[in-house]
Amino acid sequence: MIEKIIKNVQVCIPFRLLKDKYLPIVLEKRINPEIGINAGVIDTHSRKDFIEIASLLQQEGLSITLHGPFYDLVPGGIDKKILKASRDRLRQAFDLIPIFEPLSVVCHTGYDRKRYDEVQDEWFEASIETWTPLVKEIESTRTTLMIENVFEKTPRMLLRLLNALNIQKVGFCFDTGHMSAYSETSMDDWLKALGPLMKELHLHDNNGIKDDHLAIGAGKIDFEFLFEYIEQNSLKPITTVEAHKEKWLWQSLEALSRSERFCRIIQSY
Repeated sequence: MIEKIIKNVQVCIPFRLLKDKYLPIVLEKRINPEIGINAGVIDTHSRKDFIEIASLLQQEGLSITLHGPFYDLVPGGIDKKILKASRDRLRQAFDLIPIFEPLSVVCHTGYDRKRYDEVQDEWFEASIETWTPLVKEIESTRTTLMIENVFEKTPRMLLRLLNALNIQKVGFCFDTGHMSAYSETSMDDWLKALGPLMKELHLHDNNGIKDDHLAIGAGKIDFEFLFEYIEQNSLKPITTVEAHKEKWLWQSLEALSRSERFCRIIQSY
């Protein structure tokens, strides 16, 4: 069953680690990578570097998703110079879409109620202006923009943002670990609000204190509740395992193989 799961999930791997360390095992085990593209990678690697890795993965028939840069980025920024820098960096990441032809590109909103609560309408308008041209750019591709929850305490702003964008090319990426570590809202309420818009799922565990990216089953997240919702609603989100150590990846896959619900979901793909 683990082989079946590997065939039908993505595994998070930063581009640099994929290129310098993990490419042989990715090809050997036929792992579908969700490739992390950060600012350092964009600034230090050539287009040729990206083409070489993408071509190898495509020749092997592996499914590719991308995770866009997020450190220091504020797609809804109030400071116009910071906002421009954020948009320029996101544009650089989106310029790689024709190379990798990913199923999705995952991005963060940068929203934090502690900083933006008093200017949330201005933040929202700036954010819409950031994402709209990027979404338009991928309309003729198979790529979907996935907006991921991170520091959001509730689903409210994400729901507002997603409803304002082209829902055919944009979806919600539900990150279980971020919900557990940062949210003030239960998983049930997240699913009630955004479940119908969920097109991608990030699976990793923690104890509700910090974003540890532990193996599934090593923390306190109720994954069976999540899988029950997905199964009952016949959802088929792209599923990415985001455990941040190699041994945690294999532990996560083993844990998923023991979940009858998850196995039924995977078999329906």
